[in-house]
Amino acid sequence: MNLKVSLLVAAIVVAVSVSAVPTSPPRPVASAAPTAAPPVLLLGATTQSPTPTSTPAPPAVSLSAYIPMRRPRPRPRPTPTPTPAPTPTPTPTPSTPPPTGSLANLAQVPWDGGPAYWAQFPGAAKLDNPNLFPVSVFYGKPEHAAQLKDIGVNVYQNAEHDGSSMASITDTGMLVIAGDEWTRAEVGNNAGVVGWSTYDECDMGLGCSGSTTQQNLAQMQQLAATLRGYKDGRAVMANYSKGILGTWWASGTMSGFMSAVDFASADNYAYTSPPVDDAITASPAWPAAASAATSAAYGWQVDRMRSYQATPGVKPNWVFVESARPYLTESNAKTITPEQMEGAMWSGIIHEARGISIFQHNNDPALGNYSLVDIPADRKAKIKAALAGIQALAPVLNTQSYVWNAGAAGTDTMLKSKDGSAYLFAGIGLKGSTGSKTFTLPAGITGSQVQVVGENRTIAVQNGKFTDSFANEYTHHIYKITI
Repeated sequence: MNLKVSLLVAAIVVAVSVSAVPTSPPRPVASAAPTAAPPVLLLGATTQSPTPTSTPAPPAVSLSAYIPMRRPRPRPRPTPTPTPAPTPTPTPTPSTPPPTGSLANLAQVPWDGGPAYWAQFPGAAKLDNPNLFPVSVFYGKPEHAAQLKDIGVNVYQNAEHDGSSMASITDTGMLVIAGDEWTRAEVGNNAGVVGWSTYDECDMGLGCSGSTTQQNLAQMQQLAATLRGYKDGRAVMANYSKGILGTWWASGTMSGFMSAVDFASADNYAYTSPPVDDAITASPAWPAAASAATSAAYGWQVDRMRSYQATPGVKPNWVFVESARPYLTESNAKTITPEQMEGAMWSGIIHEARGISIFQHNNDPALGNYSLVDIPADRKAKIKAALAGIQALAPVLNTQSYVWNAGAAGTDTMLKSKDGSAYLFAGIGLKGSTGSKTFTLPAGITGSQVQVVGENRTIAVQNGKFTDSFANEYTHHIYKITI
């Protein structure tokens, strides 16, 4: 990967606030301005890339909106035979079997990243595992592989290039999406390397080096073509950022950026960066009066990525969630809590994210630079438990979802099935409120109670409905019901 910017940039006026995604030895640097004069967008606009009548420069923001740099290049039983009675007796009538439910009458959500999709990437075979839900770390240190695996990470989305061998990571069972710091010779035929990573945030003119968004797109397309030219069957991915918001970033080119790669991620750290919240709420696709600093904002980002795909629901998308304070220096920057982090990850998943990317680099002095490794035991235990909860449900998450409106106002839901049970995933949506929520189940479900997964409790189903409570905006529940 190319460096986003130099080690230290002095007195740069930022064109717009941007998210904090690392690109080099974790250091904050000033955000880059858009490569072309950005158009003015009205919040009520319905198109994603409206043509402006004028091209005023975007509002300036303070130097507090920093972006981290990347490391330098761095069975049934048999029926018994009845014993004959002295006198004939009537043959007993078999009991009626219990009804068998079915969800076959429901349509299904397009399955982005299903087995048929991944079949075209034999080099990514280990990523296409029904028992693995991808949870990546961005630019992790090779020496941390065992510790990251223990906490619940299973993929390196880029890896620091510090002289360690690629095998030092993959021999632990971790998978790697390699950046261009790693040569083809260093990667070789290592089956643990499942993909190649392209530029980071090229939609914002970072990582790539064009002077216009069209030139940046051309560079992305060329790099993707080069990587595919290796013919090693590995998938090509990119991480994007504010281009998915539909404002001036990547105006007219975001669909091209999404189609240039085989799968993508996006980073906009809504919980911790107030300037990012400002950028999110400026999106014409953002609901008026909704708060950006919520878990629902992360699921919304997945929707935004899908909206730029020519055939939504074909190519898989991942979403970034921060694990601490992602190199933010503005005075009102925040550190995400483990509960918020868990809620954000589940919001992404409920919106059909096929992977979670974690930005662990941090400048909250209480948590250390690597905030999945250098953190207090109690915080680590909470994050580990959250990731274990996701991974335990990988066989369910790696199935195709059903189209179903559960009818609980203010919630986002996702319906799946596995081994005779339905799973309803629910969280608070944008503009949704906390409190009691009543869910309606499809007619094909016959269970009389739902098991709340991971919470050691059940809820009775009455007339096809059940009610539960959501205490916080990041609260989520998973309900398992017999079909």
